[in-house]
Amino acid sequence: MKKVTIQDIAAEMGLSRNTVAKALNGGLVSAQTKQAVVQKAWQMGYAKLDKNLLEEVKTTFRRINTGTILVLFNRMQSIFWTRALAGISNAVNDEGYRMQLHVVDDNDRDGEETVRLIAEDVKGIIFLSVFPIRFVKGISRTKLPMSFFNSPVNAQEYIKLGDVINLEGFYSMGSLADYLIRQKGCTRFAYIGFAEGSRMIQARYLGFLNSCNRNHIQLDAELQYTRPSNNISFSYAMVEEVVANMPYIPEAIICEDDDVARHVSLAILQKDPQAVKKVIITGFNNTLEPDFFKNDIITVDVRIEELGRRLVKSVIDRVKCPTMDISFTTIATYPRLN
Repeated sequence: MKKVTIQDIAAEMGLSRNTVAKALNGGLVSAQTKQAVVQKAWQMGYAKLDKNLLEEVKTTFRRINTGTILVLFNRMQSIFWTRALAGISNAVNDEGYRMQLHVVDDNDRDGEETVRLIAEDVKGIIFLSVFPIRFVKGISRTKLPMSFFNSPVNAQEYIKLGDVINLEGFYSMGSLADYLIRQKGCTRFAYIGFAEGSRMIQARYLGFLNSCNRNHIQLDAELQYTRPSNNISFSYAMVEEVVANMPYIPEAIICEDDDVARHVSLAILQKDPQAVKKVIITGFNNTLEPDFFKNDIITVDVRIEELGRRLVKSVIDRVKCPTMDISFTTIATYPRLN
């Protein structure tokens, strides 16, 4: 039987290896993150788990637990998700609850496996990823309060089941595109982002299109990439293929977020080291590391930890007052223009 490693636990939870290592070795992490990591390590059979640490977490849980807020997630990993989870964990802790993170298996299409894992003390559920409505409806059978970060393009079914919180993208992306057109003189654009995958990403694409229309920019249809081949996300391999097949490198490439922007810059560097110095690349979320080789990527700032707190507030308000009207909330974002 394969020995469970810290990296295995990190991959299962969607956290960084460093965060998991700190939680298991007395490093500085929130009590809720520590609780979740130790619990997952125990469930997975991590052989090096300190028994005293496990007992400490169990004792703390018995003493302070008001209930559990379950966070449902997929396996996507990035700085954005790590920071969002940190915000959720801190807010849950402040409210006197504990956080349980569950990475949903792709094969759990009806939510039956996830429902079986929901403990009796779970008071509310946060959906941190966009899941198919079939899965969401399966979870809704628990009658627990639910809040969603982001939603499918057609969100009608979602907003019948719980609060939906999105990041503003239409106006911020439009402002970013206006800046490139009016201040940088760009007229040739590519777009790379799953515009049909979620309401939030679609809003970013529509904001970009609106700016182009207002500024009389005719887009080259061959450079608009709005659906990844796997219908999930633009991985590095997919972005590399997109860039390799571009008929030419345009003046600017608009990306759905910083992860895609990072992939694009690396792919162009591989294709044409000179072109990567000239092309303007934009992202979203402001999660690029300062030492990344292309430090002129234009992005949109998001208060990610505050987003996590807003999700917690939403679901706990509904725990306290189940008859509240369902809300559809859009949180402001802030273009970082040079």
